Amino acid sequence: MPYDIYELGRLLANVSYQHWISEELFSFGWFVSVGALIVAYGIWLILVDKSRIKDLLLLGSLCAVAFAVIDTVLVGFLGLWSFKIRLFPFQPPLFIVGLTMGPIMYMLVFQYTSSWRNFFLWNGIGCAVIVFGVLPVFSLLGIFQLYKWNWVFHYLLFFLVGTVARGLLFWFTSIEQNQPASKRMAQLYPKLQPAATKPLISDETDKTDNGQ
Repeated sequence: MPYDIYELGRLLANVSYQHWISEELFSFGWFVSVGALIVAYGIWLILVDKSRIKDLLLLGSLCAVAFAVIDTVLVGFLGLWSFKIRLFPFQPPLFIVGLTMGPIMYMLVFQYTSSWRNFFLWNGIGCAVIVFGVLPVFSLLGIFQLYKWNWVFHYLLFFLVGTVARGLLFWFTSIEQNQPASKRMAQLYPKLQPAATKPLISDETDKTDNGQ
């Protein structure tokens, strides 16, 4: 039985690849996706606060991982929505909204807000722009399609991902700050810690002479 499942998986992967080559690659929707990807990264590179880039990238990575898991479960297993045009012939698809536009929006909202209240406000606005603005356009272009799902549920999902990611980032930061500074330095630069000193030969001789 496992061998049959493996062969079926290989057959489906080949069919998916052939469909991507013949129907998706270099289509109008594919070029729209590439253009949206370039614009999103361009905006991020212009606006990102490079002094906080470590925390921002951690937040964006948490969101991207969350969307990858969500797509695997809700698309791959439950079939609540689908991606008709993919940038790359991968399964589950790497959708630019979940892995690029969404995380970039969350990073910028996190960068420009300092309180939970402001974050909720601007996260809600950013999610509304993506879910009720960008995704319906992608749907009209045949790039993205909902099935047993709706835009309100998708909005709540987007809002939840950003909120949980911000909470996790603060939690990780608090754990790091509670570590003693000396311990953090030892973990970061273990080779720079002073080694145990060994007495010099002259010191040992002096001690022996004094003892006599």
